[in-house]
Amino acid sequence: MKAIPAPVSIAGLGNGRLHRAVVALPDAMGEPGRGYQERIVFFEAPHGADAATHLEYLLAAAWCIDTADWCERGFIYNIRDQGELMERPATGTARELQLLEIGWGGGVGPDQAHYARTEEVDLFVTPRVAARLRELLAIVDTLYAAATRAAQG
Repeated sequence: MKAIPAPVSIAGLGNGRLHRAVVALPDAMGEPGRGYQERIVFFEAPHGADAATHLEYLLAAAWCIDTADWCERGFIYNIRDQGELMERPATGTARELQLLEIGWGGGVGPDQAHYARTEEVDLFVTPRVAARLRELLAIVDTLYAAATRAAQG
C-alpha cells in the first residue's frame, strides 16, 4: 500500500511571508451590543516589507476605512510571523496548529491550548494558504466540539 504524502508545509504555499496579528475593532465596526471586539488576521507580506505598514494598507483597502497609524494607536498589535508562531518543537499539523494558538491552559487538545476560531479570523492570504488555514480551523472546530461533548457527559 502506498503511503499518503504529508501536505506541503504552509510556509511553502504562499508568495510572501505569513503573519498573524490581532486587530481591535473600533466601536463603529464591531457587532452592536458586544462591547470590545478583536479579529485574528492572517496576512502575507512581501519578504523584506514592513509587516505592520503592509497590514494597515490591506485593512484600509478591504475594510474601506482609514487605518493610518493603527499600529501606533494600538488597534493592531501582536504581529508575529510564521517562524515565531511555530517555534515550539512539533511536526506536521501539530506544528501548524500553533499558528492558531491564542492562549494556553484550560483549552482543548493535547496541549490544552486556546485557539482562534473560524468566526473571529480574517484571511488576507494567497488561495493555497487560505485553503490550508481553513483546514486547520476545521481541526480546531472539531477539537472544540469534542470538548463540548465531553463536558456534557
